[in-house]
Amino acid sequence: MIRLSTLLLCFCLLLSACTTAPKGPENAVNLTSQLEKVAQVQQWQMRGKIAFRQGKEAASLNLTWKNDSGDFGFRLTNFLGVSLVNLTVSEQKSVLEADGETYVNALPEPLIYQITGMVIPVESLLSWVKGLPIEGDKFTLTDKGLVDTLESYCPACRNWQVAYGNYGSVQMENGSSVWLPHSITLVQEEMPNIPQTQLKIKIYQWTL
Repeated sequence: MIRLSTLLLCFCLLLSACTTAPKGPENAVNLTSQLEKVAQVQQWQMRGKIAFRQGKEAASLNLTWKNDSGDFGFRLTNFLGVSLVNLTVSEQKSVLEADGETYVNALPEPLIYQITGMVIPVESLLSWVKGLPIEGDKFTLTDKGLVDTLESYCPACRNWQVAYGNYGSVQMENGSSVWLPHSITLVQEEMPNIPQTQLKIKIYQWTL
C-alpha cells in the first residue's frame, strides 16, 4: 500500500496558492433554478489542488479531474507535473496507476482504499464537488442562497461533512451560467480502524 506520506508532504501548499478567489453572486440566487442547472452539468473538467489529511499523514497534490456522465479520469501530480496517481473509471472497470503499478477493479472505491487507505464515496463526490446535495443529505445555505454545508447520512457515504466556499460563475455550453464552488472541504470523522479523514479541494478552473 502506498501511504499518503509517500506521495508528498507539503499539506500547507494548498493554502499558499497564488490565485484570486472568485467573487460569488451580489444578489441571492434562486435555489431551485441553481440546483437544476448544477444537475444538468454532466460533462466537466476541473483543475486545482487537493490536500489529504488522515491521522498524522498528509499530502498536497495538483489535481486534474474530467467527468463525462459518470465515466471519469482523475489525475494527481506533484509540483513538477509528474503523475503520481492516475484513476480512470468507466461502466466496465476502474483502473488505477500508481508507483509503477496498475490495479483493476469493478469499482473505484476499493482501489482508492487499497492505495491510500481512505474510504472515498466516489459516486457521491461527483455531485458534491459541484455543490449538489444528493438524496438524504441535510444542507444549509449561504446568505445568497447557495449550498454552504451538507451532511450525508446514507450508509455508503459514511457520514461525510462538506463545506463550500468561493463560488464562481461558470459558463455552460448552452450559453447560460451556473454557480460552482472553488473551495471544498470534506471531513469524515474517526471510525473504527480509520482515523479522521480530511480532503481540501481548491479549484482554479472549471470547464463545462
